[in-house]
Amino acid sequence: MILTPAELQRRHIRRAQYVSCDDAFIDVRLPGSTPKENYSIVGPGVTQNPNQVVNLREPHGFNIGAAGLAPGITNNLHLHFTSEVFIACEGRFTLRWGAAGDEGEAVLEAGDVICMPTWMFRGFSNSGSQHGFLMTVLGGDDTGGIIWSPEVMRRARATGLFLGRDNQLIDVPAGSPAPPEAELLPLMPAAEVAALRRWSPAELMARCVKPAQRDFRGATLDGVLPGQAWQLAPVIGWGISQHRDHRPAVTDPQGFSVEWLKVPPGQQSAPFSLKETAVLIHADGPLAVAFNDVAGRVQAELGAWDTLSMPAGSTRQFINTGREDAHALLVVCGDARKTPAFDASVHLAARQADTTLDAGGRLARLSLLPPAMRV
Repeated sequence: MILTPAELQRRHIRRAQYVSCDDAFIDVRLPGSTPKENYSIVGPGVTQNPNQVVNLREPHGFNIGAAGLAPGITNNLHLHFTSEVFIACEGRFTLRWGAAGDEGEAVLEAGDVICMPTWMFRGFSNSGSQHGFLMTVLGGDDTGGIIWSPEVMRRARATGLFLGRDNQLIDVPAGSPAPPEAELLPLMPAAEVAALRRWSPAELMARCVKPAQRDFRGATLDGVLPGQAWQLAPVIGWGISQHRDHRPAVTDPQGFSVEWLKVPPGQQSAPFSLKETAVLIHADGPLAVAFNDVAGRVQAELGAWDTLSMPAGSTRQFINTGREDAHALLVVCGDARKTPAFDASVHLAARQADTTLDAGGRLARLSLLPPAMRV
């Protein structure tokens, strides 16, 4: 898979290219819920407005989106059928959950990543003093839409906004009759709401990784080679880490994995490829990603909270181009462990440094393995 300069430009979605839809959902007229920015970056997301701009619609097995909220603004209670991951990029957010928002509350600070359970009503508010920016990963190419809490739906209908059975907004002018109930998405029955699982704050925060909890380790075969001391820290699912002691905070299947990567100054990864589609969400620091072999090399310089789509089979290399650590989130499609494919020369150099992969695909000292495994 060779990336041309034009293709790399298409897949490098800069934060300045994200396009907000300010009336994407049924709650936009509720007090304290506007203005609210909604972004669909990779995949169509869960927007209920057909005018939503999507930067890259190509299927990846998951969706990347974002929300921007001014201080005090709320995103109201709703549930998802597939995984929803919140990445607190800037600002401070308060999460609430339960159909009435009274079953639990937690605070997300910049750098926190949390995996929200499916079939649980959740909402969040900007509880800080600055504009908040929150990125999301949603499971699946088609997330199935969302269900709003019955109370949110009732309040929204009173403002003239309804949801049709196609899950799209219907805006009824003031004084006009409401659409027939047969054409509307019904409210979730009270008995079904009562039957939903309840989550304690402790259970939910066990699915959150804060900056101090990131377990960075040299986790790939190339890490023992000079100049390639980059590191990984798992968050959700089984990603590309080859370290036998790495354990993600969330192990139940989400359809994708999420890992932090760190590239220190003067360091880089060796070039490698994956069989799976992947997206890199850059957080901070001087990070570049190069593609292809030396002769056809193309390179993207990433800015804060840029998104970079990396197609299956493409060869990529992460490079620190400055004097401070670079951090990014790596999202890879699939629940199974992924295997970064390095060139044979990397395997040979690692073996010369007494490092290889054991029969389980984990990093091991070559000298400790049975002789048959050393060939």
